[in-house]
Amino acid sequence: MLKRIIVSLAVLATLTGCQSTGQHVCSASTRVELPESNHVVNGTSNTKVVVFEPELKLDTKTAKRITASFHQALIQQIDVTGSQIVDRDLAKKLKTELQIAEASGRYSSEGVPIADYAIFTDIGVANFSREFQAAHTSYDPIADKRIYVAAACDFKATIEASTRTVSLPDMITMEQIQFVGDQSFSFDTTNSRCPISQDQINSMIAKAAKYAVTRNDDLKNLLAPRASVVEMRQCDTGTMVRIDMGSKNGVMPEWEVDFITHEKVTNYAGDIEVETSGYGEGVVINNAEHGIKPNHAWVIIDNDMAGKVKRGDTIKVKFESTCNSMGSFFASFCHDVDEKISDISLGDFIKF
Repeated sequence: MLKRIIVSLAVLATLTGCQSTGQHVCSASTRVELPESNHVVNGTSNTKVVVFEPELKLDTKTAKRITASFHQALIQQIDVTGSQIVDRDLAKKLKTELQIAEASGRYSSEGVPIADYAIFTDIGVANFSREFQAAHTSYDPIADKRIYVAAACDFKATIEASTRTVSLPDMITMEQIQFVGDQSFSFDTTNSRCPISQDQINSMIAKAAKYAVTRNDDLKNLLAPRASVVEMRQCDTGTMVRIDMGSKNGVMPEWEVDFITHEKVTNYAGDIEVETSGYGEGVVINNAEHGIKPNHAWVIIDNDMAGKVKRGDTIKVKFESTCNSMGSFFASFCHDVDEKISDISLGDFIKF
């Protein structure tokens, strides 16, 4: 809700011709004293991730195109989180070692840089289909009449893959994420053979692989950076908190974050354990010049959250693309846009 208000104000400023460099950071004189958190958890800035080439048990040009596209899409998703990606050549050397370690339950980091997570990917399904639809009539409920539908060829590429994110050095599987993507294209023609080149087929499957990754926020949220609250200020701009993570960690204006507090409690058995609970959300201030520095950034919050915030509380970045919301109108709209763009590029090359 808070982000939507900020975006609306930005649009209003544009429509009225008002120029703005973004929200102002409150001055140091407006600092508010904060109580200390009961339990402080270290942030996850500069997380290192090793991403292995996807496995596809085919040694063909098509398979290489698919794995390369999927791998690149994964890299781009992880890069958004600000994580550091281990060198690709080194990753190849590490893969066998980590596979052996996973099987044996023993991991040695001697002689290799330590990564926080390793990502393994298996591509299980990569299909391409074509279907000819003869000319026919169909009932149009809007026009309340039957209409003529021209003969056409329908092409579809589909891909299904699974990634395992493993924490190092304990080799514990943190999460297994399923990726599903498709790419469709139709072309009016009376040629029932539906000719299409192998390069065009490869291109469609590669786009389906990329779509599978970009339309899923699970991996980004698994690796989403965490930081700690270090200060609060209140002024005419609003209530804002400073976090110990900045541009060096990839922080961007209008990133959405969740606020989490940690508390040591005595459980039913008399043992001390740490409980976590979320209590609100905020948005990184929309001022890249003054609101985001290399090692810190400012997050604006609702005024009614001010009494809940403690120094040392955790903030966790939240990646939620409107295009990826389940059941969202925009989910199908975004897919349609992707397909229209692909239609244009394919249509330029298909020859009948």
